[in-house]
Amino acid sequence: MKKLIYLIASILFALTSVYGVYDIFVTKQDDLMASIMAVLFAAFLAWLFMHLFLKPEPRHKHQATNAPESSPEAPSDAPTAETAPITHVNANSGVEDDYVAVDIETTGLGRDARIIELGAVRIRHGRKVATYSQLVNPQIPIPAKVTQITGITDHDVKGKPTIDKALPRFYAFCGKDTWIGHNIRRFDIPVIAREAQRVGAGMPDVSFYDTMELSQALLPQLDHHRVVDLIRYFGIAKTERHRASDDAAQTAQIFEHLKRI
Repeated sequence: MKKLIYLIASILFALTSVYGVYDIFVTKQDDLMASIMAVLFAAFLAWLFMHLFLKPEPRHKHQATNAPESSPEAPSDAPTAETAPITHVNANSGVEDDYVAVDIETTGLGRDARIIELGAVRIRHGRKVATYSQLVNPQIPIPAKVTQITGITDHDVKGKPTIDKALPRFYAFCGKDTWIGHNIRRFDIPVIAREAQRVGAGMPDVSFYDTMELSQALLPQLDHHRVVDLIRYFGIAKTERHRASDDAAQTAQIFEHLKRI
């Protein structure tokens, strides 16, 4: 409903600004400046409401849950769908019962982000049968904001495997299963692919489902589709842990609920 109001408002203001351009040419010289200012103000309002209408979902689920959803968007150099490796959405007609839910924690949201934790849970017939959790030494300092959100410190990752050692073990746990992740298309997979390329670890071709995209399609009545929104909507939990294996487990629960819709 909110988006519809934004759309109608933007159209009205756009029409007002278009009419204002015509009005400038028929306005008396003394009122010309006022007409120009009115046109510029209407155009600004049209842009503002269209921006609100087209506002994207946050690109990463690991953001402070008490922050306004319009503010914590990823920087302009954050991963996008176009940066994903050779990957495809699973095209099977059936809904997956056996899969692996994955999640990562990173040093940031930009293209230079490094992985500090890998997490996954293996699901068989809708039930968790195994868990993978591995802290990763990013070989750079972990920003204080990331530590505040995840609780992961430089001391925690000291002596842990670097990404070139951790990724092959992560791939081995995932096997040939379909990957399930929240915003996995635009964040997790591109970050993993860039880290793999950086250290020459290789990147498997994987099938995946993105629970953010599924929730946007199946639950259009929701204003937002972050992990925290969905776990509260489905009654799974009230908060995220912001740790990779825990969030992967919650993502699997979200997927199981979405399968029933």
